[in-house]
Amino acid sequence: MLSLDPKQGLVAAITLIFAGFGAKTLADSFWSGHTDVEAINAALDKINGQIQTKNKALADAKTALTDKQNELTTAQQNLTTAQQDLTNSKAQVTALQQQYNTLKNQYDTDTSSLQQQIQQKITEGNEKVAAKQTELDAKQAEVTDKQQALDAANQTIASLNTKITDLTQQLDTANKAASSKSAELTQSERDALQAKQDVSQTRAKAESIANANE
Repeated sequence: MLSLDPKQGLVAAITLIFAGFGAKTLADSFWSGHTDVEAINAALDKINGQIQTKNKALADAKTALTDKQNELTTAQQNLTTAQQDLTNSKAQVTALQQQYNTLKNQYDTDTSSLQQQIQQKITEGNEKVAAKQTELDAKQAEVTDKQQALDAANQTIASLNTKITDLTQQLDTANKAASSKSAELTQSERDALQAKQDVSQTRAKAESIANANE
């Protein structure tokens, strides 16, 4: 059985309706109907093009939103990593501070002990004094080394704080971009729905015209 699409069926139906008219009347009526069909077809093609354009815009908006969400996820992961690094650095600083305090207390104790020994055993000679002084110098060097390590750790914390500030700004930017893209996507969905409704109404009108002329 021969199958016709809706456009061809509409033309065929109009042709059959006017089969009983005279040649001139048929030609005039057919030409008028054909013009209407062409107008409807043109409108359908235009709407179809608009739908395709809206669908492409919707797809592009969804892709852009996905990209921004990926950027947001990456920024959040970077922020989490930086926060973990900061936590680790703080723990290291705490450990270094404890070591420093221990050495400082030991240094203070040894210094006090040395002073007492010097007062009590000044007569024992400069060699013992020199030996203790050497011991103190070594411990002072350790204290100095720990202080330098503490200073370096503090610099690391300052650097990580700066990095966290930068990542927080990037996160805020990504959130704003994601919100903007979400708004664009909602508008695109409304436009696509309106275009589909327009096509449905036009199709129903075309079918109604075809049915009325059967």
